Amino acid sequence: MTLQYSLTAAPASQPRNALLGQTISLAIALGITYTSITTNLKKALGTSLAICIMARLGITHPPAGASAMLFSGGDYSWIHMAIMLGGNVIAILAATVINDMNDRRQYPTTWGLGYWHKHF
Repeated sequence: MTLQYSLTAAPASQPRNALLGQTISLAIALGITYTSITTNLKKALGTSLAICIMARLGITHPPAGASAMLFSGGDYSWIHMAIMLGGNVIAILAATVINDMNDRRQYPTTWGLGYWHKHF
């Protein structure tokens, strides 16, 4: 939410980064929970893999790294992931409405569909 209201033009705050970054991070984190390594190692590995893959794909979203740490070390399931992503959709919609009421701000500056539309 801080990114979506304060840094409305930042690439990390755009819907593509928020949704895809969060989805990838949570999927990685939840996948790691099925391993038999220690909780501390799960948190470190989940966070580092999530950040690495988000950066490689160009969809970095800093809060998604924190979500990866939280989900990889806790007792969360795929339904929790769906709830988290639903919350992100609601946050994006609310930020769009509220920011666009101000003449000096616009959010989002791009929905980010151009890249995916061109390449897939």
